[in-house]
Amino acid sequence: MRRLLALPVAAALAAGALAGASPAAAADDFSFDNVRNWTLQPGEGWAEIGPLSWYGGEPTGWMVYALSKKPLTDPSWTDGGLPSGLQVNPGDECRAADAAVGIYICKGEYTIATPTVTASPTAAHGTTAHFGVAYAPDSGSIDKAVKEAQTAATFSENGRHAARTITVKSAEHVAQNTMSLRTPTLKAGGSVTQSVTVHAVDEGELQLSFRPADGMRWWEEHEATIEIDSVSRAGNAECRHSTGSVAWGGITCQVTPGDATISWTLKADAATAAWQLSADAVYEVYTFGTGNPTASADFAVDSPHPVRTHHNLLAKSKDGVLQYMEGTGLAARPFKDWVEHVGGGWNTYNALTKLSPVTSESLGGGIVGRDSAGVLWHYTMSGTWTVISPRTKVGGGWQIFDKLTGAGDLNGDGKADLLARDKAGVLWLYKGTGNAAAPFAARTQVGGGWQTFGELTGAGDVSGDGKADLLARDKAGVLWLYKGTGNAAAPFAARTQIGGGWQVHRSLTSPGDMTDDGRADLIAQDTAGRLWLYRGTGKASAPYATRTEIDHYEDDTVSAFATLL
Repeated sequence: MRRLLALPVAAALAAGALAGASPAAAADDFSFDNVRNWTLQPGEGWAEIGPLSWYGGEPTGWMVYALSKKPLTDPSWTDGGLPSGLQVNPGDECRAADAAVGIYICKGEYTIATPTVTASPTAAHGTTAHFGVAYAPDSGSIDKAVKEAQTAATFSENGRHAARTITVKSAEHVAQNTMSLRTPTLKAGGSVTQSVTVHAVDEGELQLSFRPADGMRWWEEHEATIEIDSVSRAGNAECRHSTGSVAWGGITCQVTPGDATISWTLKADAATAAWQLSADAVYEVYTFGTGNPTASADFAVDSPHPVRTHHNLLAKSKDGVLQYMEGTGLAARPFKDWVEHVGGGWNTYNALTKLSPVTSESLGGGIVGRDSAGVLWHYTMSGTWTVISPRTKVGGGWQIFDKLTGAGDLNGDGKADLLARDKAGVLWLYKGTGNAAAPFAARTQVGGGWQTFGELTGAGDVSGDGKADLLARDKAGVLWLYKGTGNAAAPFAARTQIGGGWQVHRSLTSPGDMTDDGRADLIAQDTAGRLWLYRGTGKASAPYATRTEIDHYEDDTVSAFATLL
């Protein structure tokens, strides 16, 4: 219970002591730590001046804060309150004391309550406030805690009181802290020493981290095989660094004014791929908010192993929700442990297909869907977390087709194409234009007799010749391969049989290379809802290896897929 709300602060001060809501021994075990100094930019961020952590018992008592224009050594409290340019917000759990300026008494619900302090946009550079923090158990005296907070700078810190400052520094001043990075190339299987030189006019914390450079996809846990081997420093810095992959940590240094050079050695596994990386440095003078100096530098991993594109598996659930599973590049675990939702309402379409594989960055040829009125709609890939952009109308009359299949790039022009089979069994090619407003050129006929197939699937490059191929499953369950020719006038060679028994699957799709071997793979969902991986071999005569079942954490969600795109 927040007893502060039931008892005004003035009354609490007059009472001097409050009955404990929990045993005194438990309250007396409480101690706080990690009270910090704050540096604010005018008009940006705020200071939550309370302790950041505690130990022992729970904070069942009262936190007392004293804010002053001068150091907290004068018990007469003649300088209480904040200097011009700083403002305090007590929030819902703190109240200003009536008897003294700058005193705030707070009580949280199993947490440490704190007021916040902000700097106005016109706050002068160098403005400084002093604040003290003290704790009064439920069984103790708030008056005593107030006096301890007002004179906190005279005490040795013991977990019950602390004295700190809030300082305003202008953006122009903080910008004088500069950094220069040196990041030579890292060779796979080797090591390299890199460095950052800091010119510090203020005390601050240097944070150095690593990430894939702009234009690269994010790395998976098993791919980030680069480690910080050692760190050294020259000048006014004390550093620590993470062990293990740079994907999960970096280097942190406490820097005092002056010049300092921090050097680190990176080492890479021999199998590390040819990543382009960025080293990002932030010099944190401001404790919270924007405006801290930053620097970045890119570097390469010199490796014969390419960074493979990762792909997502798109699927529509039985209730019309479009979902996707993110690929990992691992044959043993091709997808991450969760299923993401794009959105509902996709049962409005009676034909739905992706035009080409969808990458982990939500790039690709897009999706087309035909509604019940025969209108075809096109969704481009967004390249963001939204996955797709709002739909655009392609046109009407598409009800003449009983099958729509995204075929990938059939003619080698870099644009995704669409295959459409009419009800007489004639297959038509709609070449992609790359223009979202008019995504397809006029149709050209591929040929007749395609009514023998119950399913057509754009397969990617199954045969390893760089051309997009097509899979066709006939009504007897036999799967056939139509090798791509790269010629739009005759896009497929004569079919070759892959094998029978494929009627056990209710849906087939080729989402791309799911195993990081550079070959297009096939995902199949059987009639029980289980997913299977058919790894591509790159051989037209036997394009797929023996299937392996894909176990997934969200099996119930996966089994509810109605269609794989």
